[in-house]
Amino acid sequence: MKTIKNLLMLFAIVIALAGCSSLRTASDFDKNADFNRYKTYNFYDKGIARVKLNNLDKRRLMAAVETEMNAKGFTKSERPDMLVNLVVVAREKTDVYGPAYYGGWGWGGGWGWRGGWGSPFWGGGNYVNQYIEGTIIIDFLDPAKKELFWHGRGSGFNLDNLKKREERLYTGVKEILAQYPPNALAAK
Repeated sequence: MKTIKNLLMLFAIVIALAGCSSLRTASDFDKNADFNRYKTYNFYDKGIARVKLNNLDKRRLMAAVETEMNAKGFTKSERPDMLVNLVVVAREKTDVYGPAYYGGWGWGGGWGWRGGWGSPFWGGGNYVNQYIEGTIIIDFLDPAKKELFWHGRGSGFNLDNLKKREERLYTGVKEILAQYPPNALAAK
């Protein structure tokens, strides 16, 4: 019986962790921008200097952006049509998983069904998972107008997990940049 209890608890934790680790993306753009005129890019040096990542991850992030920009048909140039600015925002996150006891099964208080997973088979202590969650922001700037014309972000990166870090950065950047150009999304 104890083995079943432990397996169920492990399964609940894995499901909860899987739900928390998904990347959430969004984008916004200048509705008056002519996205067809942008063909070349380079990184915004001042923004890159402020990215709060170690140099390994900073290079990985830039390489992921270069890969996706090249796949979209853009060419890196010293005199670009657009500048790519990168921002990484990190915050400490704590997830607490308890024994999942909700007080048993039954009717309660006249408002309907109460209860949940509670039973004498569950119990034990809480499980705490602390990590640094990051948001990656990719902005496209028009250097001639000195204006932002596209903003994309992906939040939900576990920045503490070193396993498959490079792969996750590439996947995250790909998901963020899949929303560019916005006119292509509207046509789908």
